[in-house]
Order: sequence, then structure tokens, then C-alpha cells
Amino acid sequence: MMEFGNVEKEIMDKAKDWIEDYGEEFLVELIDVYLDDTPARLQQLRQALDGGDTETLTREAHTLKSSSANVGAMTLSTLARQVELAGRNGLTETLADDVVNLTAMFARVKSTLEALRHSPGKFVGQER
Repeated sequence: MMEFGNVEKEIMDKAKDWIEDYGEEFLVELIDVYLDDTPARLQQLRQALDGGDTETLTREAHTLKSSSANVGAMTLSTLARQVELAGRNGLTETLADDVVNLTAMFARVKSTLEALRHSPGKFVGQER
């Protein structure tokens, strides 16, 4: 079973930095782009894995790694990095579970980001 305990804290810490540096509107825009983009990336990643397309798999995992880190979803970013490295090394036969875990982790990240998006100042101000 995956550890979800730090997901919210990671995201809140990053969100606080984004708000302090660029304001709440910027954070909401960043969240919107990430939530719009990520489901398609996960689908492309799954299709690439199923089709044996290691180039696409590696590229999508790399992008997911970076975009997830950008919103503070470090656990998801780390998992995407593992998929990226496995793709680069041609070790795709072991990735089915990792892709399932990426999808499950994204669901958790998505719910946290959606809550944050609706009231960033209040959400970030909560004790962690």
C-alpha cells in the first residue's frame, strides 16, 4: 500500500511558496493547467506502456515528474521519475504496477489541489 500521509503537506508547503512569491491567482492558474494536462499524460503513459513505446513512456514520465514537482506533489514526482528511469533503461516489463500507483497517487493529489484551488489562502493558512 502506498503512503499518502505527506501528500497534502508537500502540496501545502509548495503552495505557500507560490502564493508568497506570485499570489493566489498564479497558484490557481498553475493548478488548473496541471489538472487539465495530467489525466491525458497518464493516459498516454499507459498507452505507451501497453504498446511498448518506451520513447513516449519516458517522455511522458519525465513531463509528469517535472509538472508534479512544480505543484509540490513530490511523492508523485518521485514515482514518475522511477518510471522515467525504467523507461530509459528499457525495463518496462516491471512498470505496470508503477503506472497503476501513479494513477492512484494522482487521484489523491487532484483532490488536494482541488480543495486548495477553491480557497488557497484559507487552505494554506491551516496548521500542518
